[in-house]
Amino acid sequence: MPSKQKLQARRAPRPSSLSAEQLQKRADALAAHADMLRDPKLAASQAAKERGISTRAFWTYIPKAFKKDKRGRIRAVPDRYVRRMEIPGRNGTALIKVRGSKARNEFARYRNDVFRFQGGDIHALDKWDGVTIQGHTLLTDRGILQNLAEQDKLPEHFGSEQIIPYAGGAR
Repeated sequence: MPSKQKLQARRAPRPSSLSAEQLQKRADALAAHADMLRDPKLAASQAAKERGISTRAFWTYIPKAFKKDKRGRIRAVPDRYVRRMEIPGRNGTALIKVRGSKARNEFARYRNDVFRFQGGDIHALDKWDGVTIQGHTLLTDRGILQNLAEQDKLPEHFGSEQIIPYAGGAR
């Protein structure tokens, strides 16, 4: 009979219970997961190696974001893990909580369009007018975005997960 531990599903630790080093490993595991979602042919071991972690970190920090296929290879699947991200707000940087890889991808597409707007494409933000993602309204006011860029107040890590210790602070 299998042990009780094997019968229970693996559960990811709460980010608030992790040390700074563990938060970094979790962020690296999430980044490797994003790499694998972008490139389905990317092997888990290669994605982990590129991020400086082992594949064990996948199962330790974000176990439900991966599945094994018929051949036993580790494959990334969309997840529902919480990420803390920076987005531009009316008064500068806003730190928010985002649930899931699909919402993270939406913010990444928004970030890319903001950078396209800064590069001179005046219609890059048209599709984001009035859009909210998980309750967070995206800033599309061209004047405010231009002022934030000129004052270097756009988020430093715009659209990427933050490894700031979890002690509240994000909405």
